[in-house]
Amino acid sequence: MKTNWTLMAKIFAGEANQQELQDFENNKMTDMLRKNWNSVKKSEDKLQVDTDKAWAKLNNRLEQDQLIHEKQYAVRTMIPAALRIAAAVILLIGFSTLAYMLFTPTRQAVQMTARTLEDQKFGLTLPDGSTVDMNSNSRIKYKLQRSGIRMLTLEGEAFFEVNPDPNRPFIINAGDATIEVTGTSFSVRNDPGSERIEVFVESGNVQIYRSRKQDRKLSLKAGQLGVLDQNNLTEKSNPDLNHLSWKTRKLTFRETRLGDVAGVLNRTYSQNIRFTTTALEDCLFTGTFDQQPIDSVVLVIQVAFDLDLNRQGKAYEFSGEGCN
Repeated sequence: MKTNWTLMAKIFAGEANQQELQDFENNKMTDMLRKNWNSVKKSEDKLQVDTDKAWAKLNNRLEQDQLIHEKQYAVRTMIPAALRIAAAVILLIGFSTLAYMLFTPTRQAVQMTARTLEDQKFGLTLPDGSTVDMNSNSRIKYKLQRSGIRMLTLEGEAFFEVNPDPNRPFIINAGDATIEVTGTSFSVRNDPGSERIEVFVESGNVQIYRSRKQDRKLSLKAGQLGVLDQNNLTEKSNPDLNHLSWKTRKLTFRETRLGDVAGVLNRTYSQNIRFTTTALEDCLFTGTFDQQPIDSVVLVIQVAFDLDLNRQGKAYEFSGEGCN
């Protein structure tokens, strides 16, 4: 079915008549477009946006990521002004590659790409109804095949809540690991430059195996952590208490080394916290934090160990005698 972009623009601009509304409701892309259109909130201040410049930047990004080809989609010429304005707003708030979902032809398998930058986290709903919360410096590529199989490639870290469908598996490729589910909630961590892949299950069941060899599969249940490291698959029943702290902003430390505390805080808040000596890193800290800003957490550590603190931008450096 050919997408009538002019009609869609009239619908979202509130200028369509009753017959046009009915035609639009029968379009397969209605729900997807409406969800993304409504997610762009109107600002009370009238933000002046150069839509041509923003659209050109968006189009260049999509071409660089090899998501579009000018001859195949002719995106700039085929999208009306109203949708170009929406794309410009999406671009400004950091969802430039996500906007590609709006432009995928309905006659093909649905595809989308999204990424986050440093200090940027966001959640999104996939075309199959599943949701993804992405940590900073992460990237996903999603494809809903015409057969119904849901395929996703992950670089970085993300938390998934997969819409249950026993007939349509949800398959994630992360480094050398393949994760397969039909409906559950879990997180996957695949840090760039690292061969270690971690899968933590919050609910349901998840299978993980080596992508090129399916000689062994781990079947993980809620509360279990599966790890693929240097071609070795292992599972743990008592994972790190702060495994999802980057998403929940809830932190729990029980006689934890300050060096390890710093690692958790850096991952949770995208900061650079360090200590001047290894003796300080070996001090043990106990405490809990719930939705606290990084400055509050840092202040508690400073007071608890009577430390000196030097801050430069995102870098926090502790010094002092500590627990000696």
